[in-house]
Amino acid sequence: MKTTNKKRVNIYLSEDTIERLKQYAWENHTSVSHAVTEWIWHTKVKNEQIRGQISLDLK
Repeated sequence: MKTTNKKRVNIYLSEDTIERLKQYAWENHTSVSHAVTEWIWHTKVKNEQIRGQISLDLK
């Protein structure tokens, strides 16, 4: 996981989803933000390249 400046992101969730997310975070002794961060960094994605950015291969 990369450490960078943090930004606030607004997402819209149903009340049931919000409560379930809070419950998950509470049961795992973490914050909702940390629970989401852990989930997304441990989930496999098809393309590790972040959309809209091109990495330079400097050899």
